[in-house]
Amino acid sequence: MNYRDTLHAIDTTKALKLLGIQSENKGAYLTFPCPNGCESPALFKTYGDRKNLWYCPKCKKGGNLIKLTMEKKNLEWQPAKELLSKAITQSAKPIAEEMTLSYELEYPKFLEDQGVPEALCKEYGVGQPKGRTMLAGCVTFTVHDETGKKVAYYGFQMKDRRPKFHTSFNPEQYLYNLRRTDRDRDVLLTTDLMHCLKYIVEGKQVISTYGLPYLSQKQLDLIGKLSMITVFREDEEIVRQVSRHFGGYVRFVG
Repeated sequence: MNYRDTLHAIDTTKALKLLGIQSENKGAYLTFPCPNGCESPALFKTYGDRKNLWYCPKCKKGGNLIKLTMEKKNLEWQPAKELLSKAITQSAKPIAEEMTLSYELEYPKFLEDQGVPEALCKEYGVGQPKGRTMLAGCVTFTVHDETGKKVAYYGFQMKDRRPKFHTSFNPEQYLYNLRRTDRDRDVLLTTDLMHCLKYIVEGKQVISTYGLPYLSQKQLDLIGKLSMITVFREDEEIVRQVSRHFGGYVRFVG
């Protein structure tokens, strides 16, 4: 297995445990103490095109998991790779079968306070699951692929906005609400699902990356079928990617 394949195959959380490094899940990233001794935590990408690369926002330095293992354990490339082989995992792929699990979703006060109408929540399959489920206490979104097939549920905890979803669901394979868009009209792209709902209330065509601050190659392929797209300037990585790879009309706002 070469360098790139090794990085993509390793489970980041398991690998950091093997190295004795404490980390905290932050959706698409894990935070961990900067190897350079910065007070600010560094970020490890946990999946996608840049999986197992890390970056420190404070000291502006970064690296990859294999090199970090070499430094932490004083190992050469091959021994470091063999150590990390204990943390090998299969990455999540697009879900082939339609989901049979069905949550009964209630309309929580959280969504009412955010100005999202109950009727829209029912139409879009958004709410708080009843009973004891892994998404209890979460605003939960019904996930469909671009063809309209129901494939998963995605949630974030109302108390801290922390994302939560089954391991079979890979956000990089989907764009929320893409199935409802008219591809010949302008589509607004946001990283924030709550913003997405609010823009839907305003009658806008809008899609979301499920909180990811970047676009995966699959997502770039999906938006490549659109004619026009609007992105927010504050989403710097998305602006860069769209500017380089999107062939239609692009508008920047914010």
